[in-house]
Amino acid sequence: MMLTWLYTIIVLCATTIGAITGLGGGVIIKPLFDLLGADTATVIGFYSSVAVFTMCLVSIYKQLKQGFNFKLNILIGVSVGSLIGGYLGELIFGLATQSLTDNMVQRIQASLLFITLAIILLYAFYKGRIKHYAIDNWLVATVVGLSLGTISVFLGIGGGPLNVSLLLWLMSFTMKEAAVYSIATIFFSQLSKLGSMYLSGALLSFNLTILPYIMVAAIIGGYLGTLINQHLTNQRIEQLYNTLMVVLMLVSAINIYQTF
Repeated sequence: MMLTWLYTIIVLCATTIGAITGLGGGVIIKPLFDLLGADTATVIGFYSSVAVFTMCLVSIYKQLKQGFNFKLNILIGVSVGSLIGGYLGELIFGLATQSLTDNMVQRIQASLLFITLAIILLYAFYKGRIKHYAIDNWLVATVVGLSLGTISVFLGIGGGPLNVSLLLWLMSFTMKEAAVYSIATIFFSQLSKLGSMYLSGALLSFNLTILPYIMVAAIIGGYLGTLINQHLTNQRIEQLYNTLMVVLMLVSAINIYQTF
């Protein structure tokens, strides 16, 4: 029962921060669940996906209710790409778990996450010197969604940090806009992953009694995070985002060390 409450608290905090920054929450949930070391990479990935998917559903609903206007061509492109990417990411993850030990899979995930976070942090510090684009093309959005969906589902993180950075760079969105589109991207990639798991019957192998706690925490987190997002400035959201990247890099480094 203690583990259930620890998972619930982590999900609540992660989804609140995820909805504020566009990170989704998986990038926080996955490394912290790994740190606890109570479940396999497959189980942790499943719990993370359920939490992130639930949070995204709440966040998107609340953003639409508050009048956020999506660019339809970008939303459709990102959504279709994310659906396909989510399927590919789950396929690659399945192949990895079949051919490698769970410890090795977690080491690869933690290492790739650390590298991803380091690149994103460098972008955040030097983005003023980097040329940005204002692409408004559904095909490019589809390719972006495909790439993000594949990577995020394989890593089990939802893809938030990578989503936000690419959307800022390629689409020239504000931090708030990037956060909302990132949540939409995460939603469709996780929908694809969970749909694949349901159709394959994999859900029957998990302990589903913990899901109500995770989902309720994610609903509360999604609501609170979106509410806070709508009242913060772009600068405040960016500061929180960058601080979180540093903390998550430290957690990832610890997880890499623990796999040896």
